[in-house]
Amino acid sequence: MSDQTRVLLWTVPRTCSTILLKSLSNIPESQMICEIFSSAIMFGPDRAIPTYIPTEPIYEGIELDGNGLLKLPGSGFMSSICSFEWVKRQLEADYQGKKVIIAKEFANNVNGRYDAIPKGYRHVFLIRNPYKVFPSWKKMLLEFFGRKLTPEDHIFDRLPKELSHPEDAYKEVTELLQHIKESNLDTDPIIIDSDDLLQNPKELLSAVCSRVGIPYSDSLLSWEAGLSIINQWLMSSGIKVNTEKSDTTKNFRNTTCFEKPVHESEIPDLANFPPDVQRCIENSMPYYLKLFEQRLKC
Repeated sequence: MSDQTRVLLWTVPRTCSTILLKSLSNIPESQMICEIFSSAIMFGPDRAIPTYIPTEPIYEGIELDGNGLLKLPGSGFMSSICSFEWVKRQLEADYQGKKVIIAKEFANNVNGRYDAIPKGYRHVFLIRNPYKVFPSWKKMLLEFFGRKLTPEDHIFDRLPKELSHPEDAYKEVTELLQHIKESNLDTDPIIIDSDDLLQNPKELLSAVCSRVGIPYSDSLLSWEAGLSIINQWLMSSGIKVNTEKSDTTKNFRNTTCFEKPVHESEIPDLANFPPDVQRCIENSMPYYLKLFEQRLKC
């Protein structure tokens, strides 16, 4: 592990984080790991709803070594192996032949299991203005869980806690950041904002790479459209099929570069959102603004 650079990218949904992972896949001799904490909390043996039996498609070519860890690339593994204990061991695995390991995870899916956070990683936090996050996040959750919910459960910040607690997401990001500092997992974690990334990808990626010890090249600024790259990512079957088919991952599938947002300086009027989304934004803004002030500026 000592000759490898390892980075854990923490985020919340709807921050362009999977597009960023696609960009970083152009780093030579690298391995991307996608949302195995999410797999543990949603689908694995430690899942938040024990009575929920996930149905996942079976992908061919998945192999385990003698320690029960995945042989690479491990794209489409069954979540039945994905306990939090296994997540930690998988993230700390050797990954022979790889010089850079990058794992992308949702901070709100750690679910307090700080004991599962791996050692040996630099930590980067990707944030985004809650005004832009929560309307899209609600759409994503309703697409994913909609048929499992009663009409009363469709209120975004009143979802069953076992499913999601979006109203607490930025608080959980803040607490995770503090834990990583105080436990010396990384005394100098980096915060970046997705709007900065979309506006100035070359400058921001170059700065982040310099901070974590990854060589930067302009190859990170563009990529092929489509899904072929995820066949090289370590990710569960449940996460993979969602990435392949979900309406909310359409931009990931279609984009070939970082695209500047239209009307990026315009923040919508809070009153234009439904009350549940308004509450999530209001709860999150104080945490977001403190994180935003600490972000890496270029």
